[in-house]
Amino acid sequence: MSELEKDLPENSSEETLPEEMPAAAPEKPAQEEALPDLDPAVTLPDEEPPEEEAEEKEKKIVPGQGVNADKYDVSEPWLDGKRVDDSVEGLGIDYDLKGEEVETALKYFQKKTIYRKNAIFTVILAVIAALYGQAIFKNPDYAMGYFMIVLALAVIFMLWFLPARHIKSAANAADISEDSFHLEFCPGGLLLPQEDGRYLVGFDRPALRAVEFPSLFLIVASKEKLFVLPKRCIPEENQEALRDLLREGLGARFEKAEEK
Repeated sequence: MSELEKDLPENSSEETLPEEMPAAAPEKPAQEEALPDLDPAVTLPDEEPPEEEAEEKEKKIVPGQGVNADKYDVSEPWLDGKRVDDSVEGLGIDYDLKGEEVETALKYFQKKTIYRKNAIFTVILAVIAALYGQAIFKNPDYAMGYFMIVLALAVIFMLWFLPARHIKSAANAADISEDSFHLEFCPGGLLLPQEDGRYLVGFDRPALRAVEFPSLFLIVASKEKLFVLPKRCIPEENQEALRDLLREGLGARFEKAEEK
């Protein structure tokens, strides 16, 4: 036997294979990973509501008091108000209304809001009527001219008649009514009582302004709603307190006027 054959192991003629490795288990998707068991004694904190939901949102409210600025709309005027806590203190005013007080307030409001507009329309319609009158003078058979003159004069009449009629009807209603009302003021604005609590109409609203007359306070809450507060219903010390609140809350939007 050769030396080479002596060096080989006895089982060299048998071929040996490496042991087969077990197949790796497939990885589970990330979303299928099991969550760890939670200790039932551990409670998660309650989620806090978003900040904007925690705050009280504004709500459209229909005040059960005040004077409507006009009667052209069939629905009652509404205001945007925010519910306030009962702990908010305000300067309370109990009052009733007389016809002459409502008349003073409405005349002032109409003078500031619709008189100028109505005057402009009146001039325009008068010019139109004059032009058609000139056309009729040249041609008396011009039937359309007569119609347009009557129409222009009718519109001018309605522009001034409807506001005046509203003042008269509102004043008569105040004289007949025996109702009394309650309104409050705080540094933030008006506090209007509703069935589910009080609602704040803030002084920061651009449309809100106030006028002091020798006999009353006029609060213009919107283009449709006015609050008339006679001074005969307000003690002198409360008048001064109300004056300070209006001056500080409204600034230049609080003014004084003379009754006419």
